[in-house]
Amino acid sequence: MEKVEYYTLRPNLKQIYGKKVDKTTEFTEKTDDGTVHQTFKNLTLTTEIKRKENIGKIKVEEESKIIVKVPSGTILIWNENEGFIVPQYQMCTLEDVEEDIKNMKEIYKGDANDTKRNEDKNV
Repeated sequence: MEKVEYYTLRPNLKQIYGKKVDKTTEFTEKTDDGTVHQTFKNLTLTTEIKRKENIGKIKVEEESKIIVKVPSGTILIWNENEGFIVPQYQMCTLEDVEEDIKNMKEIYKGDANDTKRNEDKNV
């Protein structure tokens, strides 16, 4: 019998600025270029966008308002062009990653039968 090995996806450890929000969280933010203005209150993220740009000979104007209601405990991450956004992926802290790794090591140690089988096969 072959030795049982487990693999996991290598985590991306890039740190991204963000905020974990709850019912008491309030803020007002603007992107550096001033085209996006956001407010957050009562678990509602309101994004107002006003942009003008030229794409070749085409003039583009964008004016929009987006309202997003988010659950308490949601982590919003900062995007330089869009302001705070709800990430596509589950976010966590380094402490969470450490705890997950600790737990994974315990789970995947294998039990005594796995170890005995591997030793019997001299794998």
